[in-house]
Amino acid sequence: MNELHNVDIAPRQKVVMAAQTGLFLAVLLAIQMIGLPNFLTGTIVNSIFIFVLLLTGLRHALLLAVLSPLGGILSGHLPAPMYPVLPVIICGNIVFIATYQCLAARSVFVRLFFPAALKGFIIGVTGYFVIYTFGIPEQAKWLILPVLGIQFFTAFAGALAAENFFQALNRSRGNSL
Repeated sequence: MNELHNVDIAPRQKVVMAAQTGLFLAVLLAIQMIGLPNFLTGTIVNSIFIFVLLLTGLRHALLLAVLSPLGGILSGHLPAPMYPVLPVIICGNIVFIATYQCLAARSVFVRLFFPAALKGFIIGVTGYFVIYTFGIPEQAKWLILPVLGIQFFTAFAGALAAENFFQALNRSRGNSL
């Protein structure tokens, strides 16, 4: 009888994790739709990536990494001149989350700095190359370059906020990270 009960726990837990991920996707899309400044929106989105990683796992966080830029298009947060940079943003998000996961056992500095630096580098340098390759008009470049340039800072701040929130949540539940 106990074995049957244990079998039921795993599917229930999967359903709960999927529901949590869906809820965070809704929050992520809502944050993009309310029109906060890019720095604040980026920090919150990156914090959601890392919080979901810590809460539900890599697969769920990567799903959000792929869907979030599409949500940016739907909400208007990602302006049309940035559409060619969409695959670069997705790759930057994936690398950010995967690198954080790989460095999770390291010191705070290492696990926050390196994933943010890689994301900033990928999105900044590759995005810069893409906008010049696609011949984006000069008027639109002033919209794109600041967004590409703040990626490191929003990723670093977001990961730091996610860790602090996750630790506070675990402390309130009586667990430790």
